[in-house]
Amino acid sequence: MTMPETVPAEQTRKKPPQGVLYVFAGLIPFLLVMMLVSVYTTSMHAPTPRDLPVAVVGAGGQATVLADSFNAAENSPVEARVVATVPEAESLLQRREISAAFQPPTRQGGPAVLYTAQTAGMSQASMMQATFTAIAAQQGFQLEHRELAPLPPEDGMGISALMILTGWVLAGYMVVTMVSHGAPEVFTLRRMPVFLAVWAALMSFVVWFLADVVIGAVGGHAWQMLGLGWATIFSVGLAQSFITRLVGGLGAIFGVLILLYLGVPASNLSMPVKAMPGFFEWLHGVLPGPAAGEALRSILYFGGDGVSGHLLVLALWGAVSAAGSVLLDSLRRRRRPKHLLTENEETASDEAADAAAAAVPVTA
Repeated sequence: MTMPETVPAEQTRKKPPQGVLYVFAGLIPFLLVMMLVSVYTTSMHAPTPRDLPVAVVGAGGQATVLADSFNAAENSPVEARVVATVPEAESLLQRREISAAFQPPTRQGGPAVLYTAQTAGMSQASMMQATFTAIAAQQGFQLEHRELAPLPPEDGMGISALMILTGWVLAGYMVVTMVSHGAPEVFTLRRMPVFLAVWAALMSFVVWFLADVVIGAVGGHAWQMLGLGWATIFSVGLAQSFITRLVGGLGAIFGVLILLYLGVPASNLSMPVKAMPGFFEWLHGVLPGPAAGEALRSILYFGGDGVSGHLLVLALWGAVSAAGSVLLDSLRRRRRPKHLLTENEETASDEAADAAAAAVPVTA
């Protein structure tokens, strides 16, 4: 007795009507454009500083009274604290714990002094200048501005870090999206991480070479940039792999929204997150893009100070995404009979079985 031949599920699936295909062909670019305009415009169209940390320099009661008045003002753009000396304020600026330091006039008729750090954010320094210029005008004294950490000549607007970050995130996101659709045989638990590791090394080098050697937008820090670029591309790629496994074809939409459209504005590189809607300040602490961006700024301008916490965020994204992908594949294989698995799933299942068998000790 001959068994009936099993017809692959792909061949029995009915093709959707042509009109439906046209709708879906336009749906993805429509959603991408809508999300891009909505997110970027929402985050940056009306920057309103709030609670930007500043230091008021002074040992007497005048500094305390002034700081309290800043904090008590309605819709105050700053959150002030008192420090005793200028060197202490400079140290806080270098560690990016404050956005500016303000020293009231030390003598009758003398000027106040504002200290800023452009390398911690050009737009942030500009906002602080505008804010304290207005305060000085209201109080009737002059304001001197002293820049403690100016941007280097090759990056006078401080935009290079943002462009490099965008390149890293795009490299990690796009390659997984293309592989999952165009080369599904590579999109397996064993092959994809290896492919990603090689791709991340290549693209990290390409981005560094373009930014440093060809364009000259950054100077030095080659090994640190190569390492951080690799870690960023690899962790973003693992995250996109998990998102694609979780939601299937819609992974391209969810991935670009989470990793790029939300991650780049929340990076704190183009504009302070404390001048954006509060949601972006929360995203700044949890997404891989902002972590990579802050780590890059730390490497380029602050000698690597504070980079370890940002690297931990990247590592957590990579580890959780890899574990999530393994769990999803395992659960799906358990639910489906082996004769219904696709070729890639069957290969992955066999690989997992072989690995499990090899791990079991042989007894006599």
